[in-house]
Amino acid sequence: MEQDLSVPENIQKHLQFVAASFGLGQDVESIRRLAESWEEKLEAFENRMIELGMDEIDSFEANDERAALALTYSGSLLSIGPLVDGSRRIDYTSIGLRKDVPESIAEEACTLKYDMEVENQIEFEGGSIKKTSPIYKIVAAPESLNADEQEELIDEAKTSIIDTFVDLNQEL
Repeated sequence: MEQDLSVPENIQKHLQFVAASFGLGQDVESIRRLAESWEEKLEAFENRMIELGMDEIDSFEANDERAALALTYSGSLLSIGPLVDGSRRIDYTSIGLRKDVPESIAEEACTLKYDMEVENQIEFEGGSIKKTSPIYKIVAAPESLNADEQEELIDEAKTSIIDTFVDLNQEL
């Protein structure tokens, strides 16, 4: 792999590992294109989170009542609804490149098995989603919003980010 890629080494290694499941080769050019797309997804994720006033965090406790979004090493997006009556709505979107996982899954009444932490997988209980790729970034809704407002914020962010990701994948 070329050393001039600006994605972190852990992301480069993960992208090399999952390139085949994306329907891409594992040659230098394919990995470079995948890394460039990943960088653009990260930029879109970060820009939208800033616009919406969400807080970037390194960890998110399983019993934190806020809603959150997580971006995985492979560029998938997880929308984690606010904790309401002991459970959350979880939306997983692979953004369509991966062939080894469903394009999207929405689950009601899920819980986080453990606290979420950057660099670790997320594990869930109560639905068909059991675990994710390692997490690269986590952002959380502001504590000042009620559960309904947090759900709206997360949905708005998710929709906007997914639209951008789909456009980037079509270019890839």
